[in-house]
Amino acid sequence: MKKIVILGATGSIGASCFDLVRKNRDKFEIVGISGHSRFEDLTKIAQELNIKYLLDTRNNSCHKNENYNLANNHECSNIPLTNNFKSVSNNLNEIYENLKFREFLDLCEADIVLNGIVGFAGLKFSIDILNAKIPLALANKESLVAGGEILMALSKKQKTPIIPVDSEHSAIFEVLIKTENYDYKTLEYKKFNKILLTCSGGSFYGKNSRDLANVTVDQALKHPNWSMGAKITIDSATLANKSLEFFEAMHLFKATKDQIEIIIHRESIVHSMVEFKDSSILAQLAPPNMELPIGVALNFPEKSDYQLPRQNFKNLSLNFNKPDTETFRTLQVLEFCAERMANFPIVFNAVNEVAVEAFLQNKIKFLDIFTILEQIIYTTKSENPDSVEKILEIDKKSRDLARDVLETL
Repeated sequence: MKKIVILGATGSIGASCFDLVRKNRDKFEIVGISGHSRFEDLTKIAQELNIKYLLDTRNNSCHKNENYNLANNHECSNIPLTNNFKSVSNNLNEIYENLKFREFLDLCEADIVLNGIVGFAGLKFSIDILNAKIPLALANKESLVAGGEILMALSKKQKTPIIPVDSEHSAIFEVLIKTENYDYKTLEYKKFNKILLTCSGGSFYGKNSRDLANVTVDQALKHPNWSMGAKITIDSATLANKSLEFFEAMHLFKATKDQIEIIIHRESIVHSMVEFKDSSILAQLAPPNMELPIGVALNFPEKSDYQLPRQNFKNLSLNFNKPDTETFRTLQVLEFCAERMANFPIVFNAVNEVAVEAFLQNKIKFLDIFTILEQIIYTTKSENPDSVEKILEIDKKSRDLARDVLETL
């Protein structure tokens, strides 16, 4: 049985992981969870799933479930809530020192950690997890976008794998493993010809700029296939999410810009494809359900039946199209950044986070997200993000610039 820790457990990744564990109590035990928003909801989950430790990142306090193991795993939901949680440390701050968060990891004694934190904030946790030599199931794509070179080097140094949880990268990962193109000892991927990165097209596929001029937040949050958090759903609508996944794939699989192609696939059944030198293309197909890539990562390298829906191929139609780069200008910005790399993915991510937050708060229009990215990216000078401190500096400067641009709109 795998002992797992879930970071960012109040988000959509956490919810999918809880659903997976409920169906597979014989395979997984959650020993620790963290949350920032809606932390009180996690206390109820801890009752139900008999979770021992909870980390509250609002005030950096760690709590122990006092009723842990007083009932078997299937009866914990019957324990009263009152006085169940006792603080074991009120000093889990200064997370950058890699000491206090490590104390939480040490308490949990996990076999693997699922990083489901949203945004740039997840990077510091990914670094700490790898430094602790605990396998990292990575759903926080911003960790690789901003700190890809550092994380991949750290993974190799610590001989600790990074297992992707994004459905697209999980699909690529599975294809490369099954074709023996992944070296378990060196944690490196062997050669392939091309990655075909599939993209649902988001909420506004088929629309033009005129159609998008006055779209609302509610409209942008209606994704056709996936149930996700607000930020990633908006990113899917602008195709910024696919841009971030492009950077992620470059780092994770050591792919060049020309080895990755974005393909629109509205059905979200083919999660990505890999082309090999003999011209053959292998793909992973499955219903759109995040429980599968989570299960693949948490149970790696074993395969198992996770009690998930099966794909019915009767009357199934699969379609593939070229993305509209004129309307969804994030892809033009992506092309510019991918040619240069260095600090550009960090700037892209930081500016995008600020712009999306402003849109969700109804401070800007949907198309303004593209404008803010263009104004800052196209005037950015190249810098070498050769340390965590430099990455943090670039991130902060980029966010400040984005807020300045917001004031002019």
